Amino acid sequence: MKKILLPLFVSLLALVGCNDASTPKEGVQYTTIATPITSTTAPVMEVFSLACGHCRNMEKILPEIKKLANTEVEQVHVTFNESAQLAAYIFYTAAIQSNGHPKPELMEQLFAYTQDKQEGATEEARKAQLISIFNQYSLLSPYELSEDQHKQVFEQMAKSEQIVANAEIASVPAFVVKGKYLVQSDAHESLEDLANTIKYLSQL
Repeated sequence: MKKILLPLFVSLLALVGCNDASTPKEGVQYTTIATPITSTTAPVMEVFSLACGHCRNMEKILPEIKKLANTEVEQVHVTFNESAQLAAYIFYTAAIQSNGHPKPELMEQLFAYTQDKQEGATEEARKAQLISIFNQYSLLSPYELSEDQHKQVFEQMAKSEQIVANAEIASVPAFVVKGKYLVQSDAHESLEDLANTIKYLSQL
């Protein structure tokens, strides 16, 4: 009987060990936000910036993260400084006209517009470029918004600023789950690992 039960017992211990190892740990893969965010009902938020190269890379794998974690993700643009505020204005101009989710092709063009600036380009040339990008998708550019639309953009920026302050986010990209947990992106070794933490926290 011992010969039969011992291997089974060892196998069970190994299985438990694997399960424990795959469970995200507070203080390692994530932290609890001191002041929970109540201004949004989004299950998961990605805090990002159009000026961030890592965020641009994250944008390409975001669909896979959503698929693996089985969740929708609301994007929140930081407003750390003046340049981030200008980028946030561009993003939210697209977001309010796209039900909060600009097309991936448009997002890539906005990342490129923000990061791949042509040397010597005049302010007028940059303005024309941005208008052209938005018009390709039948959207109004930041220069063409109505007064009510400008107000909507500012409201989104104010909301973003509060979220970033509550979560004490100092770098991006970052994920906030249920308004309570801040995922430590750099503490994960793979896309699957990151998605696992997001899914785990979503179910708490």
